[in-house]
Amino acid sequence: MHPLTTTIWFGVIFLFVSSGGRAAEPPAKPWGLSIEALGAHQFSADLDGGGTVAMDETALRIGVSRRLTPSLRLGLNLGYVELAYDFAAGAQELAAAAPWSNIRSAQAGVSLNARLGDRWTLFVLPSMRWAAEDGAALEDGAFGGVLAAASYRVSDRLTIGPGFGAFSKIEGDASLFPILAVDWKITDTLSLNTGGGLAASRGPGLALEWRPADAWTLSLGARYENERFRLNDQGPAPNGVGQDRSIPVYLGVVRTLGRFVNLSLIAGAKTAGNLRLENAQGDTLADADYATAPFAGVTLKVRF
Repeated sequence: MHPLTTTIWFGVIFLFVSSGGRAAEPPAKPWGLSIEALGAHQFSADLDGGGTVAMDETALRIGVSRRLTPSLRLGLNLGYVELAYDFAAGAQELAAAAPWSNIRSAQAGVSLNARLGDRWTLFVLPSMRWAAEDGAALEDGAFGGVLAAASYRVSDRLTIGPGFGAFSKIEGDASLFPILAVDWKITDTLSLNTGGGLAASRGPGLALEWRPADAWTLSLGARYENERFRLNDQGPAPNGVGQDRSIPVYLGVVRTLGRFVNLSLIAGAKTAGNLRLENAQGDTLADADYATAPFAGVTLKVRF
């Protein structure tokens, strides 16, 4: 995770990733299964001092949930992501070194969603993740943690509640930060929430959603993303650590196709982008900001 001061700022916005929706709404069926495939492209952006960086992303995510009782739901989520970076050399040290290329990561999480009476809902998500460059062992890029929150249904239109996150870090200190879950139905068609991510967006975020028709949802949102991964022993920082941090701002549209299929399109720009190269002990070797980077993505999600 990012250093605590920035993490606290964005940590008040909490993403119920594994719940696949809002904590106060358990699935109607005892069993639930979802499969999601993603493709996205981040267009070339200038690095400070010279050079450029671009990136392609592909991902596959699978989620299974089981309602154990009318008030208790258990879920399991698995995911695999590949990030293909393209550095064009320039005067800047980081781009000239082409510090990494293809990154792969796997994630496994368990979610527990429990309704406590008529007003409170408890959500707990422990997870593990492994992220490493091609040629490095995934287990060398392991880290994990837990998100937990208790949300209170103020009214039929507003659910809100506090929580916390605690995560380890590849070659870094663990972080503990506050979070806040929000689900606010402003009108029958307009809502503000920290619901599931859309297409190429990941990490904590906030989205304003408008549903002009049953089959359409339009979104305006922003998120915080911080990817850290273990590097192989062939580059300028053998067995070191790479980091890509940004704040994507996006417009998205979701089209519901029948009862079980959603197609999501997203376009936006990554702001406040920063790349960092660290050695095997976590010491910074190179650090560079990159210019606002346009991106676009598409996601196909099937639910059973």
